Amino acid sequence: MPQFFHAQQFRKLTLGLLLLALPGFAQTRIQGKVTFATDQSALPGINVLIKGSTTGTTTNADGIYEIQGGEEAVLVVSGIGYLTQEIPVKRRSQVNVQLSDDTRQLNELVVVGYGTQKKRDLTGSVSSLDAKDFNKGVQTSVDQLIAGHSPGVQVTQSSAEPGGGVTIRIRGANSINANNEPLYVIDGLPINNTSVVPSSTVVSEPAARNPLNALNPNDIESVEILKDASATAIYGSRGANGVILITTKKGVKGKLNVNYALSAGISEVTRRVPMLNAKQYIGLLNDLRADQKQAPEFSAEQIAQIGDGTYWQDQIFKTGSVQNHQLSFSGGQDKFNYYASLNYLDQKGVVISSGIKKYVGRVNLNYTDEKFKFGLSLNSSNVKDDFVPNGVSVNESAGVINTAIFQDPTLTIKNPNGTWTQTQIVNLENPVGLANEVSDFATTNRTFASIFAEYYFLPELSAKINFGTDRQDSRRDIFTSRLTKRAEGTKGVANVLTSNSYNNLIELTARYSKAINKNNKLEILGGYTFQEFETSTLTAGAQNFPLDALGTDNLSAGAQNTFSLGSGRTKNQLLSYLGRINYNLLDKYLLTASIRADGSSRFGDNKKYGFFPSVAVGWRIKDEVFLKNVNALTDLKFRASYGVTGNQDIGSYKSLVLLGPQGQAIFDGTPYVGISTTQLPNPDLKWETTTQLDLGIDFGILENRLTGSIDYFHKQTKDLLLQLPVPRTTGFTTTFKNVGGLKNSGFELGLTSINITAPFTWRTSANFSTIKNEVTDLGDLPFILGGSAGFTNDFTIIRKGDPLNSYYGYVVDGVFQNGENIGASAQPLSRPGEYRYRDVNGDGAINSQDRTILGSPFPKFTYGLNNDFTYGPFNLSFFFQGVQGSQMFNLNRTESENPISFRRNRLLETYTDRWTPTNPTNQNSSAIPVAVAYTSNVNSRAVETASYLRLKTLQLTYNFPTAKWKHVRNVQVYVTGQNLFTITKYTGYDPEVSAFGTSNVRADYNAFPLSRTYTAGLSINF
Repeated sequence: MPQFFHAQQFRKLTLGLLLLALPGFAQTRIQGKVTFATDQSALPGINVLIKGSTTGTTTNADGIYEIQGGEEAVLVVSGIGYLTQEIPVKRRSQVNVQLSDDTRQLNELVVVGYGTQKKRDLTGSVSSLDAKDFNKGVQTSVDQLIAGHSPGVQVTQSSAEPGGGVTIRIRGANSINANNEPLYVIDGLPINNTSVVPSSTVVSEPAARNPLNALNPNDIESVEILKDASATAIYGSRGANGVILITTKKGVKGKLNVNYALSAGISEVTRRVPMLNAKQYIGLLNDLRADQKQAPEFSAEQIAQIGDGTYWQDQIFKTGSVQNHQLSFSGGQDKFNYYASLNYLDQKGVVISSGIKKYVGRVNLNYTDEKFKFGLSLNSSNVKDDFVPNGVSVNESAGVINTAIFQDPTLTIKNPNGTWTQTQIVNLENPVGLANEVSDFATTNRTFASIFAEYYFLPELSAKINFGTDRQDSRRDIFTSRLTKRAEGTKGVANVLTSNSYNNLIELTARYSKAINKNNKLEILGGYTFQEFETSTLTAGAQNFPLDALGTDNLSAGAQNTFSLGSGRTKNQLLSYLGRINYNLLDKYLLTASIRADGSSRFGDNKKYGFFPSVAVGWRIKDEVFLKNVNALTDLKFRASYGVTGNQDIGSYKSLVLLGPQGQAIFDGTPYVGISTTQLPNPDLKWETTTQLDLGIDFGILENRLTGSIDYFHKQTKDLLLQLPVPRTTGFTTTFKNVGGLKNSGFELGLTSINITAPFTWRTSANFSTIKNEVTDLGDLPFILGGSAGFTNDFTIIRKGDPLNSYYGYVVDGVFQNGENIGASAQPLSRPGEYRYRDVNGDGAINSQDRTILGSPFPKFTYGLNNDFTYGPFNLSFFFQGVQGSQMFNLNRTESENPISFRRNRLLETYTDRWTPTNPTNQNSSAIPVAVAYTSNVNSRAVETASYLRLKTLQLTYNFPTAKWKHVRNVQVYVTGQNLFTITKYTGYDPEVSAFGTSNVRADYNAFPLSRTYTAGLSINF
């Protein structure tokens, strides 16, 4: 579909919105008095506005107001702590108003596990977000909606590719090998939170896909994030990483409401990695040759022929585009309501051959009467991904982005005959050719649905049955043309990979809720659940095709001796019993206790069931006599909780003896594949267990003009799943066991303030959280090294007393200068201009014993700040997000300073400020290959500060006055900017990305660059 507008049109639209004029009305004087409905006392400082205009005033000390407005105007009367009223003037000159207390904030319902609770009665740590809190602009998934808005919840865009994966850590990382992502529950259905897009050994795993791409963010009503054990223990062996409850929109009583929303925009790369251009590249290589007393790499004639060369990053980057269409219908009657929506999203990335298309449909139906409730939630989607070709085991592990960084800039894009230019000097692809000649597409169809029925035997006693299903089918087609270096020897490579998964749920719950008397309230929940997961895969491949045009459409056209075939299937089940008690005494003293028993097929025969209890107490101290008359304090509640949760997401069959193919034998001329055991059993294998203490305070000040919460948490995880060595006499080298521990602790602060209410409103929300992660136990293992990308291995360490997956390598202490006593140093064979490394253990030699902790992937603290300004029909909002104190391993730097090939390109600073006898810098080396390699290329120069402050969204909205527009309820236009700027010292594309997706190992390699996006939108309600 065509792009909707260009940058110039976008700027014109923005200017036009700022110059919109309001329609005029015949003005008359309106006056009146505003009083409190309970005792008729006058209310000073109450805001009185003419709806849809910028005209407003406030009441005086006697509650009197006076305002100019049209005869058919509508007064909007509001004040902090009071319910807002909208009153039609109807040609009156005297309009008196009575306001009532606004207790909605404390009485509003918050979704919790298997039910809802009043906010005032919560004893657990729960963040509740709705439309006013969500990130603005184009968001392809629910994770992106909530990023940065909840303390203790770190949402990281692990890939900026359209539809790319998002990593969420709620109060730190709890596991080494098991999944660290939270459990997602959509309308009561716990879903599979991993993507089913199959991976390939031919083209590496695409940047992690977001499992929630199948959900339309515009359909989301609210998101609740359960953080402490009191809130998550009801989910038992899946609650250790926190739980995200997603509630979709429902219809409301009234006539049909039709909404159409359109947004369209453009994107651009926020920055490029500064590399040498052709002239600088030639200069550097010739200088390096001269320094080594060798002939120049390029002659004067070659330099003249090369000219300006090619800046490859400019060739693979483009202006991206996005368009998003949303059509929804909602309404209802006394007992029945409905909501239905259709969504189409088309986003093309800022790198050629990248994008996503989504088609999503939803239907929600609900029926309620005195005895019976019924609900249906159905979501179906078709998602088409166009992947950027990534790294593989050939071509020096480089994908499109990596080759654009390091490819020789003296090459042209194409040869004179029109073929892609290739070089044998550097074993890298032509990045433009790679992007065009490798097709990598995936189509995923996903449907998840839930249906429930609840019957009330008595007003206080009900039983509920809930069925749910989540089905996904994905096919990925990869074809590598013979015009690439990857496939020039194989005459084309084709692979088709399919994956099918399902998740079925049945729940039976009963609830008893009774106000025993005015001082005692009791609610009891009990239930049974059963959930089953199954995934099957099928892969096929072929090579040596007669022509490229066949692609993956006819694998049989390849050479038979190249055919490959594979399949697999995994299945697991979860059987659970749960119970919870909520007790409220005097509406001041609150108690919540829960327990869940989980039986999982993933556990060993001796450990099939795990038990996960929790208890929490709350004290509404504001309702005590000694604080009731403290008018400045609107609300004050203390919370404390302690509980046990688990993590059973360790993969299937880890406790069992596994059989697999092993070798081949020939009998009577017939080949037979052998079968042998591939894994030792462990009947005692069980879930990882996390205990958590939470202490919290919720408060409201000055009639809730300032509200917030403060929490301290301490999480201890034990029985981590690790692969441990076993005697070779067993026939194996390792087996899975429960060994090891982790600790996470920190503070969280969330604040919301209403700063100004007239003549315009200004609302601020802010959050701040700290995190400290530490490995507490590894059993008999002294440490575990990990991390592998490109030409670099073992750049992280897991060791007792350190943060999980800390960066581990050598400290650079400067550069050897002329005249220094190199022979007496720990690097006696080094030369001037080479890096000096720190002798950490002081033994006079640089070796592997001198490696040390270089940094942590965990930030010291994260923060977010959102501001909303409203003036008449205009609204301006902006949101800043920040991370402080984390590091990132930048493999671009290691590959630039330790190139595998002399002809690979280098970072710009390598040339502009490299060490020479006339430029004795202590920052950069001479770039001449070292005489003796004392270390690996994992050093403190490559582990960079990844702190940043980002203006994540900025949006200006205009609401047209529609009082006289027939059949039109609301018309809104807006312009939005996303990722407008980032303040950081990090030298890569983005300090937030990671090549390892949802893994705790973080590194920047082949990272899809962050994009700056501008969108304009229109929303119409009929």
